[in-house]
Formats: sequence, structure tokens, C-alpha cells
Amino acid sequence: MPDAKGLRDLHTLLSRPGAELPAVQLLSPEGGDVVVAARRMGGDPVLDEEAKARYRSHLTRLDEETERALELGDDRRAAELDREREALLSELRLAAGLGGRARRLGDEAERARKTVTARIRDVLRKLDSLHPALAAHLRSTVSTGATCRYDPRPTTNWHL
Repeated sequence: MPDAKGLRDLHTLLSRPGAELPAVQLLSPEGGDVVVAARRMGGDPVLDEEAKARYRSHLTRLDEETERALELGDDRRAAELDREREALLSELRLAAGLGGRARRLGDEAERARKTVTARIRDVLRKLDSLHPALAAHLRSTVSTGATCRYDPRPTTNWHL
């Protein structure tokens, strides 16, 4: 297989069986303990409570102006306000995470978790056709998340 970051991640995990390695360490191994510690911390919310209140107020004002424009028969103005409202809602959706939870600025740990998991899964998909037994072994013994681990089972029997 050609060199890939996911292969390097697996190499690191396999060289330290049973060890819990932070995904941020796999993402940038040259960073050292200080970078790992800094990246483990979550960032501030993208939107604080004051910003949320201002957005709600702005949306209310847009709704009222749109209604007024429609009452006056100014369809062009109503359409313009509606586009502004949709753009604002689109930006708000970007600031929200899954299930409406607040997305955080600089949440490196989450970014590292997603990136490392995707890299390893990509390598395993490629291994499926080249060496299905190895791919199956790695799927059953490698766990990914905020920390990653290779935990070989003593009863596993696979052939290279």
C-alpha cells in the first residue's frame, strides 16, 4: 500500500499495544505534550448568550418588516427581507453542532478525533480488498475516538 497518514496512525497504535493515545497526538505527533494538552481543551462557544439574543431580536425584526412589506404590497422588499432572513438562519446553522448543541471555536480535540478516525477507516477500506483478514483483525482490535487504542486479543488467529 502507498504511504498514508492512516497507515502511520495504525503503525503508531500497533507499536504500543494496549496504550491509550490521544487522537491529537496521532494528528500531530511532532507537537509534543504541550500541544497535546492545549488541543485537548475545548474552545469557547461560537455564539455566546448575548450573540444568540441579538440574532433572535434581528430575526424578529426581519419577520415584522417582512409582514409590513407584504401588507403594503411591496413584494420586492418582502423577498429581499426573506433572503436576508434565510442567510442569517444559514449562518446560525453553521454555528450549531449536532442536535443544536453549541459548536465551539478551536475545538481541536473534536477535529482530531474526526480526522484520525476517518484516516484509519480509509486505510481499512483499502485493506479490505488487499488483505481482508488483516482488515478484519484491525477493525476488531483498534478503537478510535478522543483516544485511540490497539488492543490485540490473545485468541485472535489471522495469517499474513
